[in-house]
Amino acid sequence: MGLDVDVGVHCERGARPFNEDFAAVALPAQQDGARGLIAAITDGVANAGRGAEAAQTTVRSLLADYFGAPDTWETTVTLDRLIGAQNGWLVAQNRRWRGARESDVAITTLTVLVLQGHSYTVAHVGDTRAWHIRGGTCSLLTDDHSLDHPDMRNRLTRAIGLDDPVRVDYLQGELRPGDAFVLTSDGVHGVLGGAQIAQIAQQGSAQEGSRAVVRCALDAGSRDNATAVVLRVGELPEGGLEDALRRGRQLPVPARLRVGDRLDCFQITARVSENGVH
Repeated sequence: MGLDVDVGVHCERGARPFNEDFAAVALPAQQDGARGLIAAITDGVANAGRGAEAAQTTVRSLLADYFGAPDTWETTVTLDRLIGAQNGWLVAQNRRWRGARESDVAITTLTVLVLQGHSYTVAHVGDTRAWHIRGGTCSLLTDDHSLDHPDMRNRLTRAIGLDDPVRVDYLQGELRPGDAFVLTSDGVHGVLGGAQIAQIAQQGSAQEGSRAVVRCALDAGSRDNATAVVLRVGELPEGGLEDALRRGRQLPVPARLRVGDRLDCFQITARVSENGVH
């Protein structure tokens, strides 16, 4: 049994003259099943002339290249290299475009979710958000990279295309059947709280839920582009090496061991060496 996920994506321009949001989900081909599913949402910076271009190229390049990465790369390594490459390309383009017009630059937020085996991975830059719904509880998985001031919350401190290198936040956790995830742009979570988003997103199918989230945000007075991605997890595949490695990284560090102590099914019989550090 492979990974079973119900997917919904919906985006609307809202009151803005242009749509600078973009979102997509890529499902693995049969030979790439171990790589899992990848979803991404972006929000191009409105005062940047090429915000829509930055948003679309970032999502498209990331989803196109993810399944081409070597199988030996851990998920965060894959995402970090792909995001870094896209950021470097946008920064280089921005240096060229600024020579013609200061405002003609390509900058975007980015929130990525990978569902792989029995785990999920989030990569995040900017103020788009990822929400996790489990057992009726909705948890925010990301922090906004924006100025903490009521009049300047739309001013990003981190974004794709803004600086080289880019600092990306990563979060990994255990995936369970029945979990749901929602990715939103600020046109949604700027007017709807997490509990509202969770309740609305679970209406009907995942596609119906994503559409309902966006429509409710616009009806609630959102003046921005509004985008929502809804993912509902059904069956999980068998656990693999990646899951075993993740569980190993979460094991507690044992206390200092002495001769005669036991650790799992092993017993310490002698001290081999000690240099004060190791």
